[in-house]
Amino acid sequence: MFDCLCFDFDGTLVDSTEAALEALARVGPAFGCAGLDRAAVERLRGLHAREIVQTLGIPAYRVPGFVARMRREMRAGLLATPPVPGWTETLEALAARGLRLGVLSSNASESLAAYLARYPLPHLDFVVGGAALFGKSRALRRLAARERLRPARMLYVGDELRDLEAARAAGTGFVAVGWGYTDPTRLHAAGAGAPLSSPHELLERIESDAFDNEEVRRVGS
Repeated sequence: MFDCLCFDFDGTLVDSTEAALEALARVGPAFGCAGLDRAAVERLRGLHAREIVQTLGIPAYRVPGFVARMRREMRAGLLATPPVPGWTETLEALAARGLRLGVLSSNASESLAAYLARYPLPHLDFVVGGAALFGKSRALRRLAARERLRPARMLYVGDELRDLEAARAAGTGFVAVGWGYTDPTRLHAAGAGAPLSSPHELLERIESDAFDNEEVRRVGS
């Protein structure tokens, strides 16, 4: 049984795809990115975050600046985007079962605070922002130590290949959502199991006797 469920933010609790596309249209030209049509965006959804940066043609030394600009530009779009329908009720039900709940995100802490002030998702025991784009495994381990949790009894819920890799490296369980940045078929092929089709499905899986061992084994292999 898991003691703690930790959620990614962008693409998981919030379907921020449109906000990201609008931000990219504004930020991209300064970094040499050509405009993307819908077909190009769908192709990017099949790629790892590192591959996306390479495909956009952004030099490695400019990636930190690009990410920082994107986060700033996305903030207004995020504030206009409610959480994915069903999360409020699902979080209520998970908390009622005695599970600790929280957020671990690469998004800036101040952006998370502003969003949660407008859309107060219930029963979040911790909110950790500012994790490095490719440093979530380290952040998950630090979080487990701070909260005195065994990683194997934590479940990370995310939408990207880097989320899966972080959970695998940190030794936590992992569940993917099917509405985020990465194409669900790519997540499944990478070993994430069947992505969630709705927040309510997470509750059903948590209550399944076969769920815990299957998911921990899957990401740990």
